[in-house]
Amino acid sequence: MNLRIYTFLFGVVVLISPKLYAQSDTNCFLTDYEPRTAIIPESIDADVPTRITSLILALEDDTIGKISRYVFGNAIAAWAGAHSDPEFVEGVGLLAPTLIRFPGGSWSNGYFWNGVPFDVPDSIYDGTTYDDNTQTARKAKFWGQTGVGGWQTTPGQYYTLRTNSNVSEGLITVNYGYARYGTSADPVAKAAKLAADWVRDDAGRTKFWEIGNENGGPWEYGWMIDTALNQDGQPQIITGELYGQHFRVFADSMRKAAAEIGATIYIGGQIVIDGENSWNFVDRTWNEGFYREVGDAADFYIIHNYFDNTNISSILNRAESTLEQNMEFIQQDIIDKEASPRPIALTEYNMHWDAVNPNTSVSYIGGMQAVVLIGELIENNFGLGARWLLLSGDGTMFYGGSDANYLYHPHADFYYLAYMQKMIGDLAIGASSSSNDVVCYASTYSSGETALIVVNKSFDEQVISVGTGSVGVGEKYYIYSFTGGTDDEFSLDVFINGVGPDTYQWGPYNQLFDINADAYTIGDEIKFISPGLSVQMILIEAGTNHIEVDESILHMENREKSEAFYMDQIYPNPVNSTSVINYQLPENALVTLRIFDAQGRDNLILVNEYQNAGAHSVEFNASELQSGVYFCRIEAGHYHDVKKMIILN
Repeated sequence: MNLRIYTFLFGVVVLISPKLYAQSDTNCFLTDYEPRTAIIPESIDADVPTRITSLILALEDDTIGKISRYVFGNAIAAWAGAHSDPEFVEGVGLLAPTLIRFPGGSWSNGYFWNGVPFDVPDSIYDGTTYDDNTQTARKAKFWGQTGVGGWQTTPGQYYTLRTNSNVSEGLITVNYGYARYGTSADPVAKAAKLAADWVRDDAGRTKFWEIGNENGGPWEYGWMIDTALNQDGQPQIITGELYGQHFRVFADSMRKAAAEIGATIYIGGQIVIDGENSWNFVDRTWNEGFYREVGDAADFYIIHNYFDNTNISSILNRAESTLEQNMEFIQQDIIDKEASPRPIALTEYNMHWDAVNPNTSVSYIGGMQAVVLIGELIENNFGLGARWLLLSGDGTMFYGGSDANYLYHPHADFYYLAYMQKMIGDLAIGASSSSNDVVCYASTYSSGETALIVVNKSFDEQVISVGTGSVGVGEKYYIYSFTGGTDDEFSLDVFINGVGPDTYQWGPYNQLFDINADAYTIGDEIKFISPGLSVQMILIEAGTNHIEVDESILHMENREKSEAFYMDQIYPNPVNSTSVINYQLPENALVTLRIFDAQGRDNLILVNEYQNAGAHSVEFNASELQSGVYFCRIEAGHYHDVKKMIILN
């Protein structure tokens, strides 16, 4: 059987791959690694499905690396104020991110934690208007942001949020742009001192620091400076080489400050993931210059990425493939440029907000994407991930709009990630799937249990059997199944084992961790149903049983179908013109085949007649239906089935 292998590659030898660094004793993201003990959830007994297996997953007893706890990070932005609302603080506590990044994105290069200094320009170049021909850009008024009052979040408010929501760790992005646009005689030294003073004031509360945000991007303060105002001879436009030189000045100053207060800090520097192929000419030589100048001064390397939101398939498939491509590029780039291997941090990521369909990034599809991205962070050996962003902004974890009925209520990804963090072990192991439509991520606990995260990216329901190979399992397995609402293609609603929205919109907030898992007795198989566009989070008890799955069962499907009642999944799905619905009758029956919408209203009756046993096909024309979520239901004697479909017209 040609199975796609999903392994959590952590690397073993430097000469083979820079990933080896990710498991070294000096990896800053694993210094506080702790073995995890699984907690068996409260559960309700369920019957193992007897239907034909359509897909096989296989576990492999190959512990390949420790899982960094910091892949479950998040971020807040300084423009969102105090972040002190009790509902929001409670929600962050339930989400339990392992760190919170601050002060947020491009603001970091204009944020002065202890007050805006006097040696900043009145206006600054907007690099996004840069013209290659004239080699200049428009200027705009410079508004430095202050961390000592006003409506911007202060450092004290940031620390208070972490304390009140029980998030012990953070990631602070210091103002690198000031080293470029500052008008003093030595702006680099002044900016480095500002960062070092923050380290002192932080007093050991924050372990991870990064120098600037997306510094090679034309949208950043400091990408382009007024050389007439600059006094230390810096070039008009930044380079990776210059950033590397400045990085060492910052790092030396910040580490000296940390030593003075007896704190340990780790400092990351920015690299790019497109290199010579970038649309931005600065990025084309960024890594080469940065690596050469920074040497071994960085504790980790930083990238950012956002992910496709064109349609459901691209959202999930790009999430699965992009981080792997990013890591492969970084590995090869480090080798090619003879750079020091370092662990990689994705300090800002999410799904791009879509103005046409603003629900996309906060829908249950966004929640599914979040699960895939965390799985890929682990699988591709990232040490840190900071999801953008908890509150206030497009695609945030918590609603940040003006409607008081929704304010601070968590979106779909909250529910998926709150559970995923609880359902992941501490050691990654390999897993494989017999179909590209389903991706799985496996891990084990030091207490012996096995965790399996399954993402069904297709619209089709799957009957899944799991082979454990040499992985020992016990008597039971426990499943939480996450599905979305049927009201919209990008429904905001989340259901966990059928339990849906309650007092809070969009999910079972009040019952969040009180939902019973479905408990199945293993016997001689591990088998479950995976609805289309769903996620299953599975905990398998520790033991000495070994479950083997014969791949030949997949080839039995057609033969057994010929003797059974079934309705095929609708294809193509989404439907934008015509589609064919195939079904099989085991005996003669009165058949009704109808299409109805998410409100249960009949739209079309395709079949309403007595039919003979055997295979049947019906052509379905969707051209006259509005875009949205629909269902096809067949009733044939005492048999019935329902399939979900999306219509795009």
